[in-house]
Amino acid sequence: MDVVSTAINAAVVAAIGFVLAWLGKGQFEAIHRRFEQVDRRFEQVDRRFEAMDHRFEAVDHRFGGLEEQLDRRIGGLETRIGGVEEQLDRRIGGLGDRIDRRMEVMQASLDAMRSDLTQVALAVGVEPRATNA
Repeated sequence: MDVVSTAINAAVVAAIGFVLAWLGKGQFEAIHRRFEQVDRRFEQVDRRFEAMDHRFEAVDHRFGGLEEQLDRRIGGLETRIGGVEEQLDRRIGGLGDRIDRRMEVMQASLDAMRSDLTQVALAVGVEPRATNA
């Protein structure tokens, strides 16, 4: 009798184990399907990020081209400004030389005029002043 009751107990435990395994398998399959859906969503998000990366790369490429154009233009402007600056330096230097020559001519003219006035004053009879020495 003990063998029969042990066999019945074993059969009941096995049946309950089988039912629980079958129910658990259904739950695991549902969880597995949910994880698959989450994986598909992550893949969609990854594709969207890749599309955004391609867009950003295109924008970076466009800005890179604009940056190169801007660098070339600024380099050209710097060259032109340097040339204009050199021209201005030459013209200002030339103007300074012209002013110096005219000042020398003016000083020579003033010296000559002073000498002439001194001769006229001496001819008229004005006595020379004492020099401050």
